[in-house]
Amino acid sequence: MARYLFRLCAMMLAGLAVWLLYQRPGKEERVRVWTEGIFYAYLLALLAFALEGEYGNPVGMAESAVGRIRSGLGINLVPFRTICAYFVHFSLELFLINIVGNVVMFLPWGFGLTLLWKKNRSLLRVILFSVALPVLIEFSQLFIGRSVDVDDLILNFAGGCLGAGVYFWGRRISLFRGFFDAVEKENRDVV
Repeated sequence: MARYLFRLCAMMLAGLAVWLLYQRPGKEERVRVWTEGIFYAYLLALLAFALEGEYGNPVGMAESAVGRIRSGLGINLVPFRTICAYFVHFSLELFLINIVGNVVMFLPWGFGLTLLWKKNRSLLRVILFSVALPVLIEFSQLFIGRSVDVDDLILNFAGGCLGAGVYFWGRRISLFRGFFDAVEKENRDVV
């Protein structure tokens, strides 16, 4: 678990450095630019981590994906099969990586989308974005030789929705209101 967290943090720091060099924040928008930078660095690290696999000739990758679809090799479309297996054959390390990790990895996704862009604060948009990114990732993994699992979609979706819930809950707590106000001060709806 520590190895995964270390790699994710290292990728995020590299992405954040590039973002800040690109943006060069001024005093009036410093909090927002830093928050955007952290969010984009997180997204970059998440995609680099989730899309790590075997790349090669695009035609060969497509043929491999079609072969996997036909055979079902490395594909689970039965909801909760994998989740239940982690409970039946319990291993704390595997449970933390595969169950908790899949939820926690997407908490910043839901939180960042609702914090940074006002138009993403509706239930429909939270649900849409919390489904869209995991579907894109799982579909892409079909081509790069990684397992494709509907349970990952379920856990990632839950993480995105929980992240948005943390935003809405945190917005109501006066302790964090200053941070939220500073980030939302120049709320540019760009996405």
